[in-house]
Amino acid sequence: MKLLKRISSAILGLVSLFGLGSATAVNYNVDLTLGQTHTFNHLHTDTYDYSGTFTDTGTFELTNAGSVNVSIADNELTSVVDLLSVSAFAVYDSNSNVLFSTSDLVNTVIPLSDLAVGVYTLQFVGSADGIFGAAYDVTVSAVPLPAAAWLFGTALLGFVAFSARRTV
Repeated sequence: MKLLKRISSAILGLVSLFGLGSATAVNYNVDLTLGQTHTFNHLHTDTYDYSGTFTDTGTFELTNAGSVNVSIADNELTSVVDLLSVSAFAVYDSNSNVLFSTSDLVNTVIPLSDLAVGVYTLQFVGSADGIFGAAYDVTVSAVPLPAAAWLFGTALLGFVAFSARRTV
């Protein structure tokens, strides 16, 4: 009887240690700044258990129309065990229209082209498992206009100016 009690206590301890239950991690809703990296921290600490499923959102605002890159990097504490799983990722415009969505997203760059001025929302759904939990970094950066476009534009202006001067 004592042996059975010890075994059941050990199993319960392991289940709580590795987060095998249906725990819910803290959900984050943050404002993202273009060009800065934000860490969504689901790491286990002595005070809080961040393991379990999560739905994180980040919003950013474009004041000029253009393109952005969304970079996502998994901050694993160990490369042997996959502690973080982002099972769904979506980008919404200010009217809640889905602009992009995918699954199994870790360590990648997503280009978003031809965005209008407005507020955009990134949504990450996934789980942070194990005794450590997990964290991931998100960076939203504006894509600059290529130098070739500027050179081409000035060349066109030069041709227009030259042709206008010749016809006079």
